[in-house]
Amino acid sequence: MLSLNNVSVAYQKTQAVQDVTFELGVGQIGCLLGPSGCGKTSLLRAVAGFEKVKEGQISLRNQLVSAKHSHVEPEKRRVAVVFQDYALFPHLTVAQNIAFGLHEYTRAQKFQRVTDLLMLVGLPGYDRRYPHALSGGQQQRVALARAMASKPDLLLLDEPFSSLDAELRDDLAKELRVILKHENTTALMVTHDQNEAFAMADVIGVMDQGRLMQWTDAYALYHRPVNRFVASFVGDGVFLSATIDNNIKLNSGLGVFPINPDSGFKQGDKVVFLVRPDDIIHDDESATLAKVVDRSFQGSHILYQLELQHVGHARVLCLALSHHDHQLNELIGIRLDLEHLIVFKDNGDDA
Repeated sequence: MLSLNNVSVAYQKTQAVQDVTFELGVGQIGCLLGPSGCGKTSLLRAVAGFEKVKEGQISLRNQLVSAKHSHVEPEKRRVAVVFQDYALFPHLTVAQNIAFGLHEYTRAQKFQRVTDLLMLVGLPGYDRRYPHALSGGQQQRVALARAMASKPDLLLLDEPFSSLDAELRDDLAKELRVILKHENTTALMVTHDQNEAFAMADVIGVMDQGRLMQWTDAYALYHRPVNRFVASFVGDGVFLSATIDNNIKLNSGLGVFPINPDSGFKQGDKVVFLVRPDDIIHDDESATLAKVVDRSFQGSHILYQLELQHVGHARVLCLALSHHDHQLNELIGIRLDLEHLIVFKDNGDDA
């Protein structure tokens, strides 16, 4: 449905997006994830047709819509956009907002489409209400219904949950995925929140400084990041120093661990390895001790920040069941459970 090939976007002399390539299949939900200023919104606007590309090509349904010397206007792309502020018309009812773009529908067809969409987004009977009488979550649903009303080939969502509280964001992200899958709608979302990306997307692209670092599913991003930026941006964790010993194993202050023999590392290499909270296991029988320097109670679990006592006082995170209730400055036993080591050279190069 959507194909980008070496796409670059620039504003005057400022390069916003550089050399981005990815594809999105029919019915797939994709997400561009990254910090503020990384170029994800600029890329979304280029897909919508609001920005022209400096280099590369964008195709929809195998038809070229953007290139250096070619540009199809947004209204001719069969692309719908849900903006951060929803952009609902305050003087129109919910039904009128949803039906706004259905110019070629008869009155009966408009009524049926609006009724079906209100049922789909969980707002039956809200057709005569006005936007000001709706909550933020309800307005978001109406904006989504309006965007989907004309059955666009591609739906673009620009930080669609940014104005909502955290709990509502998570719930709506899951609901939105169900709705899009029900309609078999191809969608591309922009967000800086990895929880939204994980809840929504089939495939996620992590961006940094205008470049697409990795385009894959959430599991691979978490367990097989291609570089240190992706590893540090997706999920929590810390990097600890180690060396590669003469048996081509990772030798660290927390133990010796086997690594992939095809990793390309050689004896004597200085490396860092990623330790996530779920890699640190609380174990009272362990001789490896760590001091509790911070703790965050999360109901079923407690997230501890621990200072290692024999590894240069490095700090790690440990997610422990909450019945393991330890106080600040207390020493606790830990061990590592590393099923898949994520290792990089200590200069930040890729593994």
